[in-house]
Parts: sequence; C-alpha cells; structure tokens
Amino acid sequence: MSRTLDLEVIREHLEAKRRELLEGVSRARQVTSEESEAGAPDIADRATSAFQRDFSFYVSENEARMLRLIEEALARLDNGRYGVCVSCSQPIEAPRLQALPWARHCIACQELQDRGEL
Repeated sequence: MSRTLDLEVIREHLEAKRRELLEGVSRARQVTSEESEAGAPDIADRATSAFQRDFSFYVSENEARMLRLIEEALARLDNGRYGVCVSCSQPIEAPRLQALPWARHCIACQELQDRGEL
C-alpha cells in the first residue's frame, strides 16, 4: 500500500480534516449557546432559532460521525492496517483512498453496505 500512496501525506490530510471538524463543532456549540442565552422576542424569531439549533445539532452529529471515521483511519495508519478493507481484508483502491482517506471499505464492500447487505 505504501508504494502507491504516501502515507505521511494521507496522515497530514486526515489530521487537517480532524482539526477543521473540531473547529466547526466548537463554532456550532458557541452559536447554539449564544442563541439560547439571547432568547427570541416573537414566535417567528423563536421558530428560526429552533431551526438553527436543530440544524446545528444535525451538523454537529454528522461532524462527530466524520471525526470517528477519521480517528479510525488514523488508528489503522498506526497499526499498519490502513488501506485494507475492514470487511473483506482486501486492499482498498488507491483512488478511493485519495478521494476519501477515511474510507473503511473497498468499493465492492461499500456498495454492499449501502444496500444494507453488509
């Protein structure tokens, strides 16, 4: 795997993405906190505030999921299992890893998972 991918570049990309996500989660929490402290004077403002809170929670939830995938990929880099499908133990295609360095599955297994067959 290291012959086709520069694992240090992959690690740097994963760590940069992790930092970006952590900053986003921090900003979302700050905005939600500020909104709840400010209160909303009328029903339209309260509805907008509730929507923004729900949206911030959704974004944070997705960011948390992405953070888990990144942490798992970094762990696989550390233990020498990076680039190996967690389902079939076959190599994950290099173009897939370049596009999604946190990918856990090869394309075939990912398609199975997307269909709920894995």
